[in-house]
Amino acid sequence: MSNETSKPVLSLADFNASAKCSNAFEFPYLDENGEETPWRIQVVGDQSPQVKKAIFAKINRKRQQEEFLKKKGKEIPLEDIEEIIEDNFENLAACIVGWSGIAEEYSHALAVQALINNKSLADQVKAASENILNFKNGK
Repeated sequence: MSNETSKPVLSLADFNASAKCSNAFEFPYLDENGEETPWRIQVVGDQSPQVKKAIFAKINRKRQQEEFLKKKGKEIPLEDIEEIIEDNFENLAACIVGWSGIAEEYSHALAVQALINNKSLADQVKAASENILNFKNGK
């Protein structure tokens, strides 16, 4: 082992996936035949600060509501499976930041509905937002 000191080649900033995931990545929606459609979806990575912020805000609201019920001596109701599934789609929709090539203008509410109604779309958005290589040109 050498006692020579050398400059580090990498920095912790090089591993900041959160910052890299903040830049939108665009991909074409693939239809049931695997063919590209004119619909292009822009996503940020699931590790981006805006996605984390949206998910944390939702969790914090639920926790506050539960705490309020506890203080009032009321039972905390069990969440229906439908609510849990919709929450998952809302969390995934937080990754969608825009789209083009279809008649409807992007909105978060429309993104949630599109994901609920189209498993293939949900799978494509999930895959695109989780793949850190899609955001390699980020900060």
